[in-house]
Amino acid sequence: MTAFKKLVIFLAAFTLMRLIVAGSFELALDDGYYWLWSQHLSLSYFDHPPMVALVIAATTAFGQSEFFVRLGAVIGAVFATILLYRLTSRLYKSEEAGWHSAWILNLSLIFCAGALEVTPDTPLVPFYLLAMLLFYDAANAKNGEWGKWTATGAAIGLAMLSKYTAVFFFPGALLYLFLSPGKRGWLLRPHPWAAAVVAALVFSPVIIWNMQHGWISISFQAKHGLEQVQGNPLGRFFEYAGFQMILYSIGIFFFLAAAAVDSVKTSFTGSSHGTSDTTVDANRFLFSFWMPSLLFFTLNSFRATVEGNWPILGFVPLFALAGGLAPGWFQNPRLKKPLMASIAAAVLLIAFFHIQIVDPVIPHPKRYEISRRVFGWKKLGHEVDAERGTFPAKFIVADRHQIAGLLTYYTTPHLPAYLIGGYNRLRYTFLPTVDSYTGSDALYVVEEERDNSTALQKVFERIEKARTVVIERKGELIRRFLIYRCYNYRGGLSDIE
Repeated sequence: MTAFKKLVIFLAAFTLMRLIVAGSFELALDDGYYWLWSQHLSLSYFDHPPMVALVIAATTAFGQSEFFVRLGAVIGAVFATILLYRLTSRLYKSEEAGWHSAWILNLSLIFCAGALEVTPDTPLVPFYLLAMLLFYDAANAKNGEWGKWTATGAAIGLAMLSKYTAVFFFPGALLYLFLSPGKRGWLLRPHPWAAAVVAALVFSPVIIWNMQHGWISISFQAKHGLEQVQGNPLGRFFEYAGFQMILYSIGIFFFLAAAAVDSVKTSFTGSSHGTSDTTVDANRFLFSFWMPSLLFFTLNSFRATVEGNWPILGFVPLFALAGGLAPGWFQNPRLKKPLMASIAAAVLLIAFFHIQIVDPVIPHPKRYEISRRVFGWKKLGHEVDAERGTFPAKFIVADRHQIAGLLTYYTTPHLPAYLIGGYNRLRYTFLPTVDSYTGSDALYVVEEERDNSTALQKVFERIEKARTVVIERKGELIRRFLIYRCYNYRGGLSDIE
């Protein structure tokens, strides 16, 4: 069986499984927030660029169920797999290497989770892979074809419209051209710089939006990702490293790390040590793209909190590197057994994830119980609707943007939700201002332990507790919510601290 046929069968099986699971559980915390964006398309948003909203808007044109909200993630996983296959095959001139990179990618827990949740990473990864593939072809074109460089710039721009971390493409591209003796001349030619201009033009809607809103999005992400936190730096690093091991399926993680080490050696020792020129160039290319991102986030983990998915663009090239090395791993008796054990462990971890997300049958610590994040929102929405049956609320007040988005999604008709405090002005620039509802009634929905109803007394004429909503599953308490009736909004919700 050819490598491509194996890819088609493998990808069809995984995609069918994902399509079956995609509509089988409620939206996760961030899903509702991004869905809300898709209902109010904008040049950009407080948290991220607009591509995730465009993806959800495209898929929900066919329906508003959880399946259609998540459909973009399933489709994105297909494109990411095919593009990684193409890139790896092109780099190593081997479709077998491409096949290995594809299955390794799909056995990583983070990719499987991402294939069932639409986030900015959903369009980011395929667009970034496309940019890498186009850039490699452009950099290796002898005649300096403008079309390839222009297409590269457009793909980079689309990746940046997905997530700000796509900016790591630029140091990666420059590093590859600098490290490759036969390609340094590109740095003195206009083609790469023209590609950068094209990328900036594609990305310009985000720049325009930030200019119009006081650069709130870029400043928020800089603070969110770089702000130093208190605590033990070494402890933060080990927490970061341990989480990455789990996200990349433990055993698979160590083979990815081995691939990274191999790329360092071949990138700087060259073909004189028995490695072919093709492999040296491929490893140098992939080294150039994983090193800036992973080095940055690893060093940053000593001083700040690094969320698990942030370094994903640093891991993407490692899957291609692993694909190039996998045939040798399978032929090496010392490596084949641990590789097979890693595959088995990854399959079990993936099976565990898909079962737990739908019906948690395996008990484990609440902190790591992923299904708790996707359970109870539909019931909470129904309780809010029931309250609206006798109370003419025009909007909802919440204290977390994720819950606000989910409440809007799960209420019928969809009820706009706003946050307590200044984030009203920042996160919801695409909605009418909350003070446009002055004189209207509202419902305050909050987790019991986070109740801040006393702060709302200054902006409403009167507040009274209406009901308690208990979210339980199989006899286990998940969370408790309080719903308050808030009469005659007077304005000033955004000013509450």
